[in-house]
Amino acid sequence: MAAKKRASVNPQPSASGQDKLISDLKQFIRGRGSGFLSDPNVSSIGIGYKEKNGKPGKELVLQFTVDKKVRPEELDELRTAEIPEVIDIGGGVEVPTDVVQRSYKPHFLVVDEGETPERQRRVDPARPGVSVGNVKVSAGTFGCIAFDRNDGSPCVLSNWHVLNGRKGELGDVVVQPGKKDDSRIALNRLGRLKRAHLGRGGDCAVSTVTEPFQR
Repeated sequence: MAAKKRASVNPQPSASGQDKLISDLKQFIRGRGSGFLSDPNVSSIGIGYKEKNGKPGKELVLQFTVDKKVRPEELDELRTAEIPEVIDIGGGVEVPTDVVQRSYKPHFLVVDEGETPERQRRVDPARPGVSVGNVKVSAGTFGCIAFDRNDGSPCVLSNWHVLNGRKGELGDVVVQPGKKDDSRIALNRLGRLKRAHLGRGGDCAVSTVTEPFQR
């Protein structure tokens, strides 16, 4: 694609008018951008500022990047079409265009895998401060170890929204870490929701602890 030389510059909108224009341009690109991208020479279409000598100016434009900028008589050879100097984006609003020669190629970069913080990893034995959660909840914090006064069994104590949540039910599986931090539910079972309370008297819930974590 090549662009016609523009004869005049349209005045730029006010700050509020520019916000509206940018919103309209986004809608235009979402709705009609794929039509321009079907051209084999066009690599992208977006919103930008008209470039001059490789530097962006102050004029807001529909910016096209092409693999190669050519003279009008060379368009047929590239099987490409000419980009209009202005485009009507709807409602009679005409926006100038700018064409930049820029090619995109895959570029691979090997980076070190980020290390998961210890509190978000599976720990054995489970201890206060690490991530836990009902499988129906994202994740929260293991508050402390409590002991059931009826049978003396150790329990995980945390908030209602961590071990129960809006969709929770007694008997739900509780995992460590919480599902948001590690989705491998079958490998991360910690226990089951035993009791929960949310009200004026408090915000809490307890989970049983499976045998491998009773240390």
